[in-house]
Amino acid sequence: MQKLAQVLARIIGLKKDGEIEEAHKAIANTLSEGFSLDESFLNTSTPAEFQVFLNQQRYSEEKLNVLTQLLFESAHPFEDLLEIHNRLRLVLVVFNQLEKEYHTQSLDNIAKRQMIDKFLNTDQYE
Repeated sequence: MQKLAQVLARIIGLKKDGEIEEAHKAIANTLSEGFSLDESFLNTSTPAEFQVFLNQQRYSEEKLNVLTQLLFESAHPFEDLLEIHNRLRLVLVVFNQLEKEYHTQSLDNIAKRQMIDKFLNTDQYE
């Protein structure tokens, strides 16, 4: 878990430094190695299929939180692309899993949920 948190911090640092492509490569690598998720599955799976995957994996609360951060960062900055819309819907699935299974909400996740909802429902965000 600590290694995943460090990778996430590195990714956010890369994005702040304007190294978006490098950050996205690190995200894809971390999703693949740390969660067994490849880009193809993330870009094409339905929320229901992704929920089945999550149920099978039985990730801890901490690992689900890291997963939401990685998925969110992989879609940010939001663009009007089918893959981005799909990725954001998967983030919402994980938020729902955290709330339902672990009864967990954070101000950060609530803010991200609002940004995602606004983008998906109006195709714009702040």
